[in-house]
Amino acid sequence: MTRRSKIILGTLLALPVLAIVALLAIVLILPRVDLADRVAARLSASLGRAVTIESLRVTPGFPTMVAVSGLGLANIDGGSAPQMASLATATATLDLLPLLQGLVVLRQVEADGFSLLLERTADKRRNWRFGGDPAGPAAPFAPQPPDRSGLPLLLDLRLTRADIVFRTSSGTPLRTELTTVTLAAPSADESLTLNAEGAYQSVPVTLAGTLGTPNQLRDGRTPFPYPLRATAPETVLTFVGTAADPLNADRLEGTLTLQAQSPGAILTMAGAGPGPAIPVSLAGTFSRQGDVWRLTGASGALAGEDFAAPRIEMTEGGSGQPDTVVAQIDFTKLDLNAMLGTPPADAGGRHGEADMPLTFAGAPDPLLQVQATAREFHYADLDGADVRFTASAQPGRVAVETLAMTAYGSRIEASGEVVPIPNGGRITAEAVMRDGDVDTLRRAFGLRSLPVRGRMEGRVAVRAEGAALNAATRRAEVSAVVAMRSGSIAKEVIEMASTDVRALFRTARGYTPLTCLLAMVDVRAGRGEAAPLRIRAGTGTISGLASFDLNRKRLDLVIGSQSETTSSFALDIPVRVSGSFANPDILPARWSSEGRARLAAGDRIAPLPAPLRDFARQNPCYRAGGRR
Repeated sequence: MTRRSKIILGTLLALPVLAIVALLAIVLILPRVDLADRVAARLSASLGRAVTIESLRVTPGFPTMVAVSGLGLANIDGGSAPQMASLATATATLDLLPLLQGLVVLRQVEADGFSLLLERTADKRRNWRFGGDPAGPAAPFAPQPPDRSGLPLLLDLRLTRADIVFRTSSGTPLRTELTTVTLAAPSADESLTLNAEGAYQSVPVTLAGTLGTPNQLRDGRTPFPYPLRATAPETVLTFVGTAADPLNADRLEGTLTLQAQSPGAILTMAGAGPGPAIPVSLAGTFSRQGDVWRLTGASGALAGEDFAAPRIEMTEGGSGQPDTVVAQIDFTKLDLNAMLGTPPADAGGRHGEADMPLTFAGAPDPLLQVQATAREFHYADLDGADVRFTASAQPGRVAVETLAMTAYGSRIEASGEVVPIPNGGRITAEAVMRDGDVDTLRRAFGLRSLPVRGRMEGRVAVRAEGAALNAATRRAEVSAVVAMRSGSIAKEVIEMASTDVRALFRTARGYTPLTCLLAMVDVRAGRGEAAPLRIRAGTGTISGLASFDLNRKRLDLVIGSQSETTSSFALDIPVRVSGSFANPDILPARWSSEGRARLAAGDRIAPLPAPLRDFARQNPCYRAGGRR
């Protein structure tokens, strides 16, 4: 054997020994070496953010053990806090051989004390994007789902004491506290089971789901099965569907179902307070695409009454801007007394009147745009049908673009706004009444039978303020013009108002055509005046002045005929109607000098808003100048 051959053979025989020695050196020495600084430097260069690690030790073997403590990840420049994430301690068990192929298989991971802050900077950059995220609005979604092939193959995770904060574009923090989280699968091709306990916005929540497999989680070519069930006090929310971007809970497609004995948990999580104790259910098609969360084709029940929700959509706000929620809801019956009023004293009783607070944020988040309809509607003393409602919550105001309904035998359309004031809100509104039935209206206000038949129209302007709607309504300032252009009036009334001497010997029967009726009404805190009140019929014209108290349901009305319009038998002595709405006294009266002057003068419309003035001028009973 040559010398060269001896050297080669000796080397070959020594290699296993050297390998064993090297392996022993790694096993004995590596656990004593802290890799924190080296790994932190590599991660910082890879992520483009400063990463700090207090301790990182690796124990090679089958399996390999990794222990880390004091991990920190710096936030993006312009973030609200120095750190985006931190981790107190974590241990992981890895398969050694798959590492040679570049695959990280995590058999068991235990972590404690995890903290995460997710936010956008003022120029819309997202702190969860690494390697650069361009300023400004997010780019449109790429046609291909994100690549997840580099993810570790996770088989068993246990996390304790985690705190996750998502800061909205307007700066509102949404906090999730996790007591325990487990995510485990028996193998790479079997479903992952998720269980989590904690709280969202201080509301206790549990989350559970049987998800896709670990291999599916790494395969970005197909959507990941993502069925989840969230449980909060008296509330269950279920999503059955998939996520093309499961790590960000994004590109969701599926069905969302809500069952709640009370919406209190949901409203509290949304920052709206506990809300009424009424059951609610809802189910529809749900999706999330980036900033847009959408529920379509939904239906459900609220307080036992069916409703449909063709569209409920939330769009996350831009830089420094609040989120926006758009909702279209169609109710079969909307009884706010049953939802918001006091419970009845007995099983067969009625709920007390509902009331709605007028206190609201000057800069609401989210902004709201609501379109709603209701076949039947009840609020306080108002009973309506065929309701159509469009409103929005905007910075500094709540605007009601449309409120239309059939009530009191008439079609009512209104619009207005509420602006915040100290301890409440200020209301300004205008309403139109069309095709109102006189008899139905008088019964709604508790008046005795009226000698007028026909359809009535009206225009109303309202100004009110207070902490709640009902109190503000009772103290409201109201200007109104009520008119008729046709109909009929009892002949007896004309003769009585003109003190026709024929009324001493007979009672006029039947009705005479009514040419017009005009009343201009001014109300302050339920007490008001109608001046003038004018009725023109074929047998004469009646003018009057009235004061009334809606709170006490009392009136004082003096009416009299215009002598040039009545018969030669008329004495034209005025009549006074005074007392309760239901049973007033009717007696002869005398015009005061002030009353005569007011009747002789032209109608005073200057204080009225412009739409009401125009409406009054169009009525034949309107008199621009003094009596001719």
